[in-house]
Amino acid sequence: MYNEIFSQITNAANKRNLRDSTIHAYCTSVAHFLKYTDKSIDALTTDDVDTFLTEKRLSGPMSRFSTS
Repeated sequence: MYNEIFSQITNAANKRNLRDSTIHAYCTSVAHFLKYTDKSIDALTTDDVDTFLTEKRLSGPMSRFSTS
């Protein structure tokens, strides 16, 4: 569903010569955000980003956003 956005992230990161591990981290973070919002790309707002980041910060390192 979001393959295009991950492709764009990967292409932009490759142009900046970022490491594969960094690209993976970026894509993982975006995937968590997209899953959290459960919205289409076109429907996302800056409020969605603010809410996501605030909840993530308040929930601490053992949050539901962890990759384990």
